[in-house]
Amino acid sequence: MDDYDRRHFIRTSLPGFLGLGMALPQLTAFATRANACNGRLPSDGAINWDAFLEGIEKEAAKQHLDSWSEAAYVEAASKMAARLNLRDPLLEEAFKKAQRGLGNGRVDFEPLEKQRDFHVTLLQFEKEEAISHHNHPEMTGVILCASGEIEVWNYDLLGEKAEEESVLLEETGHDLLAKGKVSTLTSQARNIHSLKAKELTQLVDIFAPPYNKDRIEKSSWFDVDPEPFQGKGKIHLAKKR
Repeated sequence: MDDYDRRHFIRTSLPGFLGLGMALPQLTAFATRANACNGRLPSDGAINWDAFLEGIEKEAAKQHLDSWSEAAYVEAASKMAARLNLRDPLLEEAFKKAQRGLGNGRVDFEPLEKQRDFHVTLLQFEKEEAISHHNHPEMTGVILCASGEIEVWNYDLLGEKAEEESVLLEETGHDLLAKGKVSTLTSQARNIHSLKAKELTQLVDIFAPPYNKDRIEKSSWFDVDPEPFQGKGKIHLAKKR
């Protein structure tokens, strides 16, 4: 079974599928579970890892259409993330694998899935570990807290071009994510963010489109003045590193 992409069995024709089911009943049961997000479970029911990836794949593929809406995509992806069964065996195995990095003094990254239109990564933070302010050029992001608690700050870039050394950022969100909670960003809104864990925390990070060489090169890190710029509420002066 490991030699096949299990999510794509549902693309087989119905007669062919039934034939496979008669020959290999396990395939039928497996495909039913993988197709959970297409109506075989209640709309508010938990979905397993395969169903989640199938749904994200379908939604992320829409980015190639003229009608693509980043806001609609992150809303749909957020709903699927909130329904994800965090006790799915495939996820639990990844969570345990990431724990091998405990005590290494850095945030751990464990790849979970990468396709043409999206990628999913598991991030693990120990208490007080953080990722400082950075952006995700031309990308959308959905962050699901799988365990623990983490603070997330989101910002919009104001006025100045991103290429400038000094910029103004407007804080547009400051959230405390607990297990099952989701945070989002698009290429135009909340795209710059930072994170700091309150305790041992694991996140499921979904980005569409996925990182490639060009997007990595365009990424920026920022030193943000914690005090508001000239007393203007939640607007902060920042310098690109």
